Amino acid sequence: MKLKKDIVLGCVDGNHFAIATGRMSKKLKGIINNNDTADFIFQLLKTEQSEDSIVKAMLEKYDAPEEEIRTDVKEIIEKLDSMGILE
Repeated sequence: MKLKKDIVLGCVDGNHFAIATGRMSKKLKGIINNNDTADFIFQLLKTEQSEDSIVKAMLEKYDAPEEEIRTDVKEIIEKLDSMGILE
């Protein structure tokens, strides 16, 4: 899975966000505000990823239990999928 090509990531004054452009902007209106952790996942999703590859990358970056990370990643992926922004 990865972000659809019409999803653009940005950061202004330390505030991370994602916006839909092109055809996606008709489905997804507004801005998705991301904290640092969500932005890390969005950055990973600029290229093809699996749930396991995201969990692995997060385990390398964050000092948190794998079960907690896996639960959070699954929740974020489900949310992004329900928004229709994942390929």
